[in-house]
Amino acid sequence: MFDAKIDRDDIQTVRLRGDLDVYSEDEFKTFIDNEIDTNEDVVIDLAELDYLDSTGLGMFMNIYKALNENGKTTKIINAKDNIKKLFKITDLTGLFDME
Repeated sequence: MFDAKIDRDDIQTVRLRGDLDVYSEDEFKTFIDNEIDTNEDVVIDLAELDYLDSTGLGMFMNIYKALNENGKTTKIINAKDNIKKLFKITDLTGLFDME
């Protein structure tokens, strides 16, 4: 199961829950296209994301590229250890501000 929500307070915060993998790719891509404003910085809260595969990493790269083209940043917070490890293994920790 996968779910994505967005809060817009001072900054747009994307909250992901469940598993972000090949099976949720279309749903997340639609969410990105319809909900994320690429002219604003984004915080992605992974506190409730349990699983991430290479397809999900690719979706994060899509967000990063779209925001970076507009001079905006992508920050990832509250990632669980298994997800942090995936970012480190794929050498993506330098692209994202991770907490």
